[in-house]
Amino acid sequence: MAPLTVMSETDTDAVVTIVGGGVHGVHLAVRLLQADLIDPNKLRIVDPVGLLESFRRTCRQCGMVEFRSPFVHHVATDPFSLRDFAQARGREDELRPTTVGAERPTTSLFFDHAEWICDRYDLESLHTDARVTAIEDTRRAVEIETTEGRISTRWCLLAVGHGRSVTYPEWATELISTQPVTHVLDPSFDRDSVGETASVGIVGGGITAAQLATTLSQLPGRDVVLFARSPFRVETLEASTDWMHFSGVIEKFHEHPPASRAREELVAEARYDGTMPPYVFRRLQRALERKRIELERSEITVATEAGGTVVATCQDGTAFCLDELIFATGFGSPYDGGLFRHLRRQSTLQTGYCGAPVLDDETLRWMRRDGSPSRIAVSGVAAQQVLGPFARNVIGARRAGALIVGFLESKLGAEMCETKP
Repeated sequence: MAPLTVMSETDTDAVVTIVGGGVHGVHLAVRLLQADLIDPNKLRIVDPVGLLESFRRTCRQCGMVEFRSPFVHHVATDPFSLRDFAQARGREDELRPTTVGAERPTTSLFFDHAEWICDRYDLESLHTDARVTAIEDTRRAVEIETTEGRISTRWCLLAVGHGRSVTYPEWATELISTQPVTHVLDPSFDRDSVGETASVGIVGGGITAAQLATTLSQLPGRDVVLFARSPFRVETLEASTDWMHFSGVIEKFHEHPPASRAREELVAEARYDGTMPPYVFRRLQRALERKRIELERSEITVATEAGGTVVATCQDGTAFCLDELIFATGFGSPYDGGLFRHLRRQSTLQTGYCGAPVLDDETLRWMRRDGSPSRIAVSGVAAQQVLGPFARNVIGARRAGALIVGFLESKLGAEMCETKP
């Protein structure tokens, strides 16, 4: 980046710039506008694919038709906004029953409500269609480089997910770049492009693999093989409901240094990764009973590309010739995305175990190496060492929004006083 020039608070292009237009970014914007903390003309949301589009695409790619979390988890601030939205439109049937807490919304209801909220606050007018390539924190501003130019802003709120960081088994390393092999969470994956008479292998044993397998199995002409080496684990939510309260159990994190291995291990232990909720398990069971899906419990040990197909050989000696091999093996590290790798290289910001950002536990502000809080705050999965296993979820966005907007309320008020003549 080019050298920075010294500027006053009033020289910046924006007061607050939100990097990421997913659930976390949209919720932050709604909170800021609802609190009347900022002139809408001084708020920007930067995202290369549009508001909520990345999340919508992920749901579509996985075959997700309803959410695991209750209807009180959404982008608005009123917990009952989505329920009231459904009732006013005669869509109560899209609130599905659950054994824990309130009913769960369908994906179509969730996104229709989210679009309604975006329209209500005219968020599209605040959206910049660009990808952020670099961020530099200074004492008086944050300089953000994008594919559409530079933005100078007083405060930067990072609301990004895993980026393109996904995981593959070791045996798949040499296959990743071959045409018949893809990952369901890769932005380039298109579920609708799976051949009409294809033999499809899906690797994984959690909710994403189960949803994708059952969705593809309903289409005519598809032979679906699910490679799940471990027994299926059924859990209603992604972690214990104790973690949803963001108190009590969260205090366990404060017993360990920020961005430490101990905190990261606490998150890993608390999350029920690789599980699926009961309603997904029931659908998978029905598909297996009706022979729409073939279940292979032996682990793939060797897979090779051969003439546009993949030959997968399992540990028990069974071999499969597949037209497509799709991995549903989850995301990689939340700190391995391109933007976080760039920020780790900055000398001013502190990072810890595996590149995790050192965040203030009360405000989610990224701490500088000199111990002072920067003008960058973090929401989303990268804040999991402060907010716990639900940091990446919608309820995590709501908690992060409360903390971040809480500290901005005092900071923006103080800055306005400083700039008055």
